Amino acid sequence: MTNTIKPCFRLMFLSGSLFTTSLLMAQGDKKTVVADSSYFKFSVGYLSNYVYTGRKDSLITPYISPSLGYYDKSGFYISGTLSYLSSGPYKSIDLFSLDIGYDFTATDKFSGSVYANKSFYKQTSTTITSDIKGSLGGSISYDLDFLLASGSVDMIFGTKTDFGLNIGLSHAFSFGSNDDLFTITPSVYSYLSTLHFYEGYTNRKTGKANKQFNPNLASSVSTTTVDSDTGLTLLDYEVSLPLTYDRKKVGFYLTPTIAIPKNPIYTTTTTVNKLPGGATNTIVSNSTPQSEKNLSTVFFVELGLYIKL
Repeated sequence: MTNTIKPCFRLMFLSGSLFTTSLLMAQGDKKTVVADSSYFKFSVGYLSNYVYTGRKDSLITPYISPSLGYYDKSGFYISGTLSYLSSGPYKSIDLFSLDIGYDFTATDKFSGSVYANKSFYKQTSTTITSDIKGSLGGSISYDLDFLLASGSVDMIFGTKTDFGLNIGLSHAFSFGSNDDLFTITPSVYSYLSTLHFYEGYTNRKTGKANKQFNPNLASSVSTTTVDSDTGLTLLDYEVSLPLTYDRKKVGFYLTPTIAIPKNPIYTTTTTVNKLPGGATNTIVSNSTPQSEKNLSTVFFVELGLYIKL
């Protein structure tokens, strides 16, 4: 049975803070801490496979991502990231993203952030989020002493606008001093979202496949719809074990994650092909991939290092 939250509850969530789910997935393991001084930060990360709410493309999508950002002691920051697709037939820069935001710490126990993202995907990208143009978001965290509780809501802009919700619990075990700190943070999160991003992703893949199969087509336009659009849907649970090492100017991180997808997304695609002579033909097909019909647990790893300047 599909797990959903009715529209009235969705509006309640949206009236709270907004947050970008993909960013929280990458760095959702500890409360926001505002720096004592301003700095530039250069980092390089490697992601073994791009997974979004438990979903991934049929092609493995590993990214090497250099990033440069400025972090002001007020809590304001801005950063840019290039993501290079390091395997498969389309090795190239697949994505450029720009992030801007503000982190705050209200009390010793309460913190949060608000921010925005602009994403530029390569036209041939097969990433599950390749239809997303940007997002607006915010999060809050509250320290329950032994556990850190986090909640977030996000607004994601693609061909249509999606809304998402993230709820999680984590606890950080730290060793050493602030200038030489090793941290292990077991974390559990659940992700809910509307499903327009998946429709846009399927449209891109289907149209591209049709043109490759028959390059003589004048045009090929695909329209995908989710068979049962029930609103905000539970998409996955994620269990991760982020490991970080921080010195004053350098550090590294390793984040192994297990994603357990829930509630298969069944889709139907209508494709209108226009032939060179002007004639058209319409094809209606079940576009649900086998990976959705038979959901399975996904394991991926993110690792990287950084330098503060």
